[in-house]
Amino acid sequence: GLEITGVSLTKGTSICNLVSGLGDATIAGRVLHVNSPRTFIRSNGEEGKMRSLYIADKTGILRVVIWGEKADLLGSSEIIGKIIRFSHGYVRKGYNGRLELNIGLRGNIEISPSDISEDEFPPINVFFKKINQITKSERRVNTLGLIVNVSSITTFTRENNVSGKVRRLEIMDQTGRITVVLWNNKVDELVDVESGKYLELFGAKVRKDLTDHLELPVDGS
Repeated sequence: GLEITGVSLTKGTSICNLVSGLGDATIAGRVLHVNSPRTFIRSNGEEGKMRSLYIADKTGILRVVIWGEKADLLGSSEIIGKIIRFSHGYVRKGYNGRLELNIGLRGNIEISPSDISEDEFPPINVFFKKINQITKSERRVNTLGLIVNVSSITTFTRENNVSGKVRRLEIMDQTGRITVVLWNNKVDELVDVESGKYLELFGAKVRKDLTDHLELPVDGS
């Protein structure tokens, strides 16, 4: 019974204003990180596909889950840093209790919409720390750097006879260097990693190694 005039909703709402249960949400944000597509088997035996990514605006960071054929539309390296608008999505709580936007059959994806200015969103470097800014007090951290050293892959067997893989990298920026420790599926995802390429880390853990230096373990989480 309300009439609202002079307000355009085409650009979407802010991330901080989302609530669980929205069934037709429009959200725009700058892409911070894109995960690889994953396949799964539904209860009816059919194969499904999904891809998750993270976007940000001035009010927060949001996980977006894309289902079905649309999961193949977004190549990870091509869209990082770009503005994307998702429309006709639904909002619900994810496995960690945080809100996430889901894009299914009804959903639309627009890369670099012409009616949205880059200046409306913070630059991507706001969400990533320089290496010398990383401290042990942080549980998770986002950073990026140039790969300067790559170790060989090491395989091991745990006490429960489950095998695993680990690989160490060293990255650097203008402020310092730090070791990145890849575990299991992340070793497989970056099997072709090599020195001279840039590596972006999103949500990496922070811990001290045996020599009391900080390192960044990266696993499935």
